[in-house]
Amino acid sequence: MTASANGWRVADVAEIPPIKPDWPTTWKSVRHFFGIGGFGINAVTKDAGEVLIPSHDETGSGQQELYFVHAGEVEATLDGEQVRVAAGGFISCEPAVNRKFESTASPTTLLVVGGATGKVYEVGPWEQ
Repeated sequence: MTASANGWRVADVAEIPPIKPDWPTTWKSVRHFFGIGGFGINAVTKDAGEVLIPSHDETGSGQQELYFVHAGEVEATLDGEQVRVAAGGFISCEPAVNRKFESTASPTTLLVVGGATGKVYEVGPWEQ
C-alpha cells in the first residue's frame, strides 16, 4: 500500500483487511479502510458457485447501488431475470430491485458502491 500526507492512498483489494477480526477475508469494507464518509463502497471476492451478495433490495435504505465486476464473472439475478456480467462490466440497481450476485469464475471480485439520493451517507451498524 502507498500513502501520502496529501490526502490520497493506494491499495490493492487483496491488501484490505476485513473490518472485524472475526469476519471472512472475502468481504472488504473499502469505505472503512480508506476512511470514506460520503458513500458506501465494499468489495467481495469468492470462487465459482459461491454467492457474492445474497438476495435483497434496498427499499428500506433508499440506496441506489452500482456494482462493478473487477475480476472474474458474475451471474446477477435482477428481479428474477438472470444476467451474466464479465470483468469490466457494471450493474446499476435502483432501491426496489431485488438483486443477488453469484460468482461464475474463480476468483471473482465484485465492487459495490451505494448511497441514497439527497441523503447524507450513514454508516451501517454492521460496520461499527
